[in-house]
Amino acid sequence: MARSLSFALLLLISVQYATCIMVEDSATLVVRVEGTITKGVAEYITGAIDYAREAGAAGVVIVLNTDGGFLDATEEIILAMRESPVPIAVYVPPGGRAFSAGSLILLASDVAGMGPGSAIGAAEPRPYDPKVSSAVASWARSLAKSSGRNVTAAESFVLENLALSADEALAFQVVEHVADTLEEFIEAIGWPLPALEVKPSSRTALIILITEPLNAWALVIIGGLLLLAGLSHPTYIMEGVGAGLLVLGLFGLNLMGVGLAAAGLILAGVTTMFFELKTGHGVLAISGTVMAAIGLMLVYRASPLLSPGVGVEATVAAAILGSGIVGFYLYKIRQTLKLKPTWGDLSQLVGKTGVVRKAIRPGSEGVVLVGSELWTAVSEEELEEGERVKVVGVEGFRLIVRGEK
Repeated sequence: MARSLSFALLLLISVQYATCIMVEDSATLVVRVEGTITKGVAEYITGAIDYAREAGAAGVVIVLNTDGGFLDATEEIILAMRESPVPIAVYVPPGGRAFSAGSLILLASDVAGMGPGSAIGAAEPRPYDPKVSSAVASWARSLAKSSGRNVTAAESFVLENLALSADEALAFQVVEHVADTLEEFIEAIGWPLPALEVKPSSRTALIILITEPLNAWALVIIGGLLLLAGLSHPTYIMEGVGAGLLVLGLFGLNLMGVGLAAAGLILAGVTTMFFELKTGHGVLAISGTVMAAIGLMLVYRASPLLSPGVGVEATVAAAILGSGIVGFYLYKIRQTLKLKPTWGDLSQLVGKTGVVRKAIRPGSEGVVLVGSELWTAVSEEELEEGERVKVVGVEGFRLIVRGEK
């Protein structure tokens, strides 16, 4: 088992260095971005740009459909784009969006296009901070000026939350092309076809998943719940899965640059939920979830979001839903634990029935499953695995059983 796990970890680490496609000289590479701009997405894009440079590609097209993302991840992407010797194009697909962080990434490109029904803009930072907004507006102006685009429109994206359709963006000289398809856009800018798509490695895909704030928060909460649920289970499967999810969630929060206050509140919230097992009233479950939700809001504060669709309302709604789920499951776990006999009073098991899990011979011990617990057992009879038995007595921490007739 350990050898298999070690091999899997080595494989996961090595995948990031594997070449997923064979690129001919002067080929066009395509990177598809859907969803929030996070550290994982930044790693995906910057890795593709590095690969394009090494492979001598004609250019990289970022197919962008996003409502925004984190400011630090956006900065990382734009820095890689500006330093790239390989031309970078951005295309917003039909019906897609390049809002907030997406609009800044588009402004930083060498050439840009949009499909029918798409939109761009609305780049006011969240939560609102005049200093951050002023800085981002200056940055947008600089990006637009260096790429020969409309400086006034770029500034209005940030200060006035301006949003433009594809035709409006073309008319205002924010983009250079409106194209029905990606292939039509690539043909219009004179790059070679067919294009080759660069997929994220397994490692990068995992980082994209766990650096989504709500995902990281959910991993921490669910991981903690599974650890608790494992207390009422005779195997260590739940504890193992719970610990793994908890570590992944904390790792994702760390990659997002979460401060000690936010991480401390999230962990304190999870710990408070654990104490729900002692009370069973649901108050601690709700309190713990609220604390974790506040920690999540501090995550947003620590790293400004460029996203019009994310706000406190979504976080509060998630917290309320989480409270209900957490409270329900902790209540169920507590009820299960209350039904268990204590170590000092195994007499409660007398009269109960179970199943032999390891054969029992007179004078030697075996194992029986009674309820949801595995117990060491002895018997004067020969009992084979799978036979049903009845508990007739207790001897220390061993059960005395006999075959059920």
